[in-house]
Amino acid sequence: MKKIFEIKNIVMGEGLPKVCIPLMGKTEEDILCEADKIRIASKETNIDMVEFRGDYYSDLNDLDKLSSTLKKLQDIFKDTILLFTIRSSKEGGEKLSFETPSVNDINLHVVSNALADIVDVELFSGDSDIATIITKSKETGVKIIMSNHDFHTTPPKETIIERLTKMQDLGADIAKIAVMPESKQHVLDLQQALLEMHESYATVPLVGISMGKLGAISRIAAQSFGSAMTFATIGNASAPGQIPVEALNQTLGTIAQYTE
Repeated sequence: MKKIFEIKNIVMGEGLPKVCIPLMGKTEEDILCEADKIRIASKETNIDMVEFRGDYYSDLNDLDKLSSTLKKLQDIFKDTILLFTIRSSKEGGEKLSFETPSVNDINLHVVSNALADIVDVELFSGDSDIATIITKSKETGVKIIMSNHDFHTTPPKETIIERLTKMQDLGADIAKIAVMPESKQHVLDLQQALLEMHESYATVPLVGISMGKLGAISRIAAQSFGSAMTFATIGNASAPGQIPVEALNQTLGTIAQYTE
């Protein structure tokens, strides 16, 4: 039986894929302005989650300023899940201008102080650091989405399943992989891997995304292959192939209506 969990009356791993919108402002002023647009949009269309992309934030290395900004976002998104992510440059994120504190130190700070509902931790950020963050997350109740992004290609199905399995073995609450297809077959490979993982091995909710225009179908048909979450846009996209939130919600609803 697949593990599900509830945050703010939103059940991850059950029902329609949860819709997440990225926040990509560089300054607190920009971020709060974007947040207000998302808050207004959520009155007209479904938005389950907001992802604050820390790698775009100019004061990321100032933990006091980061804490202040995240607390303001928590006040704005009382009924919406707040996801905190620092995407590394090797996995498609913005290159950071500092070395200390480390990304793992920042993530541990956010988890320790419960400044977000979910924190993204990359699979290849180091098993020891991951273990420390996972242990702390169990104390504070913050959930961990473990992730891997390949912006160059789509690994073989067996590799995708291996990575997702390792994520849940390390203690992830959600296991996520996003890959770049070089062919239509690559899109099918990702969906097949996700479906096999979902039906045979998964003990946590899964997220599987094939990026770019070629892989956009993976965002639309997420629920058909076992993906618990999908990303949409209001303004700037955080990854290639993201779809405007209104169009995505309409399509998700149509697919659910005629396939369930």
